[in-house]
Amino acid sequence: MIGVIATMKVKPDQTAPFEAAMRELVAATRANEPGVTTYHFCRSQKEPTTYVVMEMYADQATLDSHMASEWFRNAGPKLMPCLAERPVLEKFDPLEP
Repeated sequence: MIGVIATMKVKPDQTAPFEAAMRELVAATRANEPGVTTYHFCRSQKEPTTYVVMEMYADQATLDSHMASEWFRNAGPKLMPCLAERPVLEKFDPLEP
């Protein structure tokens, strides 16, 4: 298993289109990627323009497949103009099953 937390800071006037595009990505990921065991889109309670996606992948091949998926690639042009800065991706090794 591989865990990923993607943190994204969004321009204040772009939260609605960002959330809409992310919801499409989440729905496509959940519907088409059985090796993605967790894919949760969340907004910070303290900073309403900061979002995270909490992700768990069966293995590196599953993560690579997600990053190469049509829905992930199509989300980029919708999401990137909404961002205030580059996303931060952090990978984790689970310590329990």
